[in-house]
Amino acid sequence: MASKTKTFVTPLIRHVTSRGYAQAAPAARKESKVSSAVLPNKTFVAALDNGSAVTRVTIAFKAGSRYEPQTELGVAHVLRSAAGLSTKHANSFILARKLAQIGASVTASGDREFVYYTLETTQDNLNEALDLVNQVVTGQEFRPWELTDNEPRLKFDIASLPPQIRAVDLLHKAAYRRGLGNSLFISPKRIGKISSESLQHYACNLMTSSRCAVAVVGDSQERANMIAQNLNLSSNDISAPEASKYYGGDLRKEMGGDLAHVAIAVQGAPAGSPQALALAVAAKALGNGPVTKWGSDNSPLAKAIGNVGPFAAAGFNVAYSDSGLFGVVLSVPKDEANAAVKSVANILKKPNLNAAAIQAGKSQLKLQILCEADAGASLAESMAAQGFYTGSVKTPADIAKQIDALSPNDVSQALSSAAANKLSMGAVGNLAFVPYTDEL
Repeated sequence: MASKTKTFVTPLIRHVTSRGYAQAAPAARKESKVSSAVLPNKTFVAALDNGSAVTRVTIAFKAGSRYEPQTELGVAHVLRSAAGLSTKHANSFILARKLAQIGASVTASGDREFVYYTLETTQDNLNEALDLVNQVVTGQEFRPWELTDNEPRLKFDIASLPPQIRAVDLLHKAAYRRGLGNSLFISPKRIGKISSESLQHYACNLMTSSRCAVAVVGDSQERANMIAQNLNLSSNDISAPEASKYYGGDLRKEMGGDLAHVAIAVQGAPAGSPQALALAVAAKALGNGPVTKWGSDNSPLAKAIGNVGPFAAAGFNVAYSDSGLFGVVLSVPKDEANAAVKSVANILKKPNLNAAAIQAGKSQLKLQILCEADAGASLAESMAAQGFYTGSVKTPADIAKQIDALSPNDVSQALSSAAANKLSMGAVGNLAFVPYTDEL
């Protein structure tokens, strides 16, 4: 299986193509429409036939880390990492070999709510690739010796985590404790402690037809229906999990160094709500660092922090089925952490964004959504998540129209509602001068 990476490549023939084909007639653009349905087995299916030569298929399950039993924390991370190991029909070498021969790739990813298996392949090899991804999703055996061989990958996943990701992970634990507070990553002390039986039990209970969504980009609704119907999934259905309660507070991990990395947030809004979209605009309006390379940061967030030495700060908003977090991730020299964190807390508790900043946030959010739509795999995963959250799917263009329809008053009201909640904080690095939330 391939892991997700992003590379930025400068085309060597950009000058030739831009000059040589400057007068070429534009290609006819196919109108893209999203269709969706819920099958009799309760599987949600959606398709966006955009005429692409590459088809992306995402098979998603409500099996993220929030569903982990407290006695089996980390099992969702092991499940994602085990994608591509031997199945009932083929070993891992044969699977990788066959995928390589047809030029297809399968990635496994996930968040606190969902686990995604995403296939990318050309149209002419789609049927063969679907047979292979079906094996990966429904035929896993989790052989004990292969899980042991996979432990170095888990250790690498943890060792390579940026400190900002660690801070956000601790933020969730402080905010929710359990459920949404469960870490996306297995604890180093738990590596090797998740048994094959535990994985099988977790997969059998959570990877079922009623907890599944299939999203296809580059093919028809009929194809999506066929894919869902051919999945060999059980119909077991477990009771709905307890809603995650927001508590607030802070968690800290002293790691030394010259920097403090802090994620600080208030409770936001659940996914699919107008408030969640408004807070996503507000997060962009706060600022995401310089918009030009080597340029200065003139965002409201940077102005609020002021002249405290070199720092990096970005607003963020994450939304889940029953809650959300709106806040800021900050990296700052340890000696300046006290003033910087207090400035960030103040802007979260007393938000004041003018119309110009909100308009800039709307433009930046639209750009992000439309750019991510160009990456078909991201679009397919987004469609599956929308199906889980709202039972329907909107195209990126439709979401952009919703963003345009937001007024400054809508954003201000969402900010005021979020600001009334208790602060949560996760911090890693050198925390000698990082204040606690009850000091903010």
